[in-house]
Amino acid sequence: MTTETSAAAGGFDWTLPASDYCDPALYERERREIFARNWMLFTWSERLQKPGDYVTGTLAGYPVFVIRDDDGVVRAFHNVCRHRGAQLLEKEEGHCGKLVVCPYHSWSFTRDGALNKAVDFGEGITFDPKAWGLYAIDAEEWRGLVFLRIARGGESLIDWLGPIHAMAADYPLEQQHYFMSKDRDCAVDWKVYGENYLECYHCRTMHPGLCQSMDIDNYRIDTYPKDKFFHLHAPKRDGGLTRGLYFYRFPFLMLNLYDWGSSIATIEPLGPGRIRHINWYFFTDVSPEKAEENRRSAEWSAQIVTEDLDIITGVQRNLAAGIYTRGPLSPKNEHSVKAFQDMCREGLEPKAPLRGVAAE
Repeated sequence: MTTETSAAAGGFDWTLPASDYCDPALYERERREIFARNWMLFTWSERLQKPGDYVTGTLAGYPVFVIRDDDGVVRAFHNVCRHRGAQLLEKEEGHCGKLVVCPYHSWSFTRDGALNKAVDFGEGITFDPKAWGLYAIDAEEWRGLVFLRIARGGESLIDWLGPIHAMAADYPLEQQHYFMSKDRDCAVDWKVYGENYLECYHCRTMHPGLCQSMDIDNYRIDTYPKDKFFHLHAPKRDGGLTRGLYFYRFPFLMLNLYDWGSSIATIEPLGPGRIRHINWYFFTDVSPEKAEENRRSAEWSAQIVTEDLDIITGVQRNLAAGIYTRGPLSPKNEHSVKAFQDMCREGLEPKAPLRGVAAE
């Protein structure tokens, strides 16, 4: 009897193959079939207060920017000029005035993405403003957060959030303000991070501070395969935090919500086996008098992430080393990891062609 046959008889499932966490070809499939098709958290609304305010960045390797248009609507585009592919906006954030002007040949575009003028292009040559407008991507706001989707069309952001929208309804997100962020580039695959987040099998070993705050014996992760999200919860211990909601929405949105603040996290995949972990901290009171208390709270949360990254960076090295192939999943403690891996598999199943993403 082989090891795998014995495992099946014993009633547990296997992890994904180790090669899935470091394969460049698989990563490109994930980039197009999973990342581009899902809503991805990009920024927060307070950075886009006035028409013409913009924020730039990347989403899974796609350079993009968001801008508030003349009607106050947040719009998003690939950060690329239609003429020769130049990067249109170079600062991380700013205000562009009435037009977005290419720094290369001065082609200009309106805030809604239409071509305004192809400067000194040639006598008698005209371009249709809409046909030659910027490459648009989907953008929606939800309770002070801005989400983008590379592939055009599909379900609305609220539909994508599913039960999270109703479950978080009475948490005062709109009354909370940005306080600080902690972003880190890590040699870890996005799936390795997601799997670690979605089990507390490791908590007693690795997170003493978390165990002091929460009743780990009663920590639960409820999985919602149809809606592709997870609800993480445990009773607080005496002296612990107030009530909170903890969500993970596939592929990599993490919402930790409290009455007094929020820890909002996401992943920017940088390549196979590489991510940027992005964590923002919001508080209802961001006055100078509360700054030290807020910072302590944020640093306490960030320390838990550090403890995770320290161990899973070693996991990633071993996945790429060629010795470990795959391992068993505990049906008691890793059922949510199995659900996450099923979502990864389902995300790569054949689908209709993408809109707004060039074919390979």
